[in-house]
Amino acid sequence: MPISHFFARPGIGPVRHLGSPEADTLLIVMGRNNYRRASSMIDRIIGVIHDRGIPVCWLETRTTRTFKLLDRRFEALAGPQVRALRRRWPALGWIVERLIKSMILLTRPDRWDYALRPRRRANVVAARDLRDFLDGLPAKRIWCLTHSAGGIVTSLAGADPRITRLVCFGYPFRHPLQDEDPARTDHLARLDTPFLIIQGDQDPYGTAVDAGRYALSGTIRILPVPGGHDYADLPDQDEAAILSAILAFLDLAPDMAAGASAAPPRVVAVGC
Repeated sequence: MPISHFFARPGIGPVRHLGSPEADTLLIVMGRNNYRRASSMIDRIIGVIHDRGIPVCWLETRTTRTFKLLDRRFEALAGPQVRALRRRWPALGWIVERLIKSMILLTRPDRWDYALRPRRRANVVAARDLRDFLDGLPAKRIWCLTHSAGGIVTSLAGADPRITRLVCFGYPFRHPLQDEDPARTDHLARLDTPFLIIQGDQDPYGTAVDAGRYALSGTIRILPVPGGHDYADLPDQDEAAILSAILAFLDLAPDMAAGASAAPPRVVAVGC
């Protein structure tokens, strides 16, 4: 992928981009909250879309930006020492790390909403931030490619007429360690924007079969694929099929080199 650049937006921070963010059509990328588990396969697919002439902008939610801030400050203050402690006494090391990050957070009142705001509210605020970001761009057609929680944010903003396509890897229908949260899924019944969800058949946040339990708009399509929530180490044939499905969904020319040997993608309609 070519070298990316950054431009500033008030309240958003530096925005990484490839190609001109002033284009008529723009791909917005929003990843999962756990930014440390980024997928190289998703990065390759973004690169192919960019090679089709589509500029790309990467947006981070306030939650992700706060995660990164705390990690950077913690690493500079005590990262190696606490890792050594965790190797000998894992529970104590975990407590010490949380205490240090809490102290760091106390020094940044501008980030207190990270701790005080419920996660479901954080997604609503992130969707508002996305719409505000789009207000500063001339693009007439916005495509969103997301991973996990990024899919919640962009689908909450999906009513914006500028957003014409949504793609998500691993939509988090439910948290595996929490009760069902309607804030993750209720809005999907009312979504009018075409939405392609690539869902692993072992995803702990919900599989394509699990998705059938929810009331989903007829504009939503599910593409079942092998694997879990990370989208790592998929066989080349599966990656090629996913790429072909996304390019077709975005009305872009198919990648003949990658897709020649790929089996036709099996897209499942789950809307009610």
